[in-house]
Amino acid sequence: MLFNETVVREEAGQERLVHLACGLRKVRLPDRREELTLVVVKGFGEEPLMILTNLAVRRSRKSVWHVVVSYITRWRIEDVIRFVKQSYRLEDIRCLTYRRLQALMVLVTAAAYFAAVYLGLRMKLRVLAAHVLRASKRVFGIPDFRLYALADGIRQFLYSQTQGLKKFLELQNAPPVQPKLFDS
Repeated sequence: MLFNETVVREEAGQERLVHLACGLRKVRLPDRREELTLVVVKGFGEEPLMILTNLAVRRSRKSVWHVVVSYITRWRIEDVIRFVKQSYRLEDIRCLTYRRLQALMVLVTAAAYFAAVYLGLRMKLRVLAAHVLRASKRVFGIPDFRLYALADGIRQFLYSQTQGLKKFLELQNAPPVQPKLFDS
């Protein structure tokens, strides 16, 4: 292997250092003229990660690491798309017009953004996220991709609200209860 890299990986709420070894080799597929590069990374799992790319990869740490980071980023995008489709049951939604589907997607995107940025990645709302994660009632703990647990917790919380939005709005419009100064 040509290069060694150390990254921080979060597992079960704990950070741990992972040592990676990266290398590359120029390859050609049968019946193809194009030269490809096979980037191999050991350390992510039991089997090495093999990335076949048509990018021009030089024998430098920066060039090889660019391919690895690009692949990991693409994989995280796939995780987010899968999360949104599964958690918000997008394939079960039926709209009669394209306009309504667009409006619905705006709401789903806003909900996913809230879950990802404010609850998941930045953890600015750690207390709320802890309550939501506890409410998710995961049997096997919280997976590395926490957005599933957050979505389950939000769903559990919203389903437990039996009063509904109408009751909430009534409470917002109700006159405030003021204590009497003098009892009559």
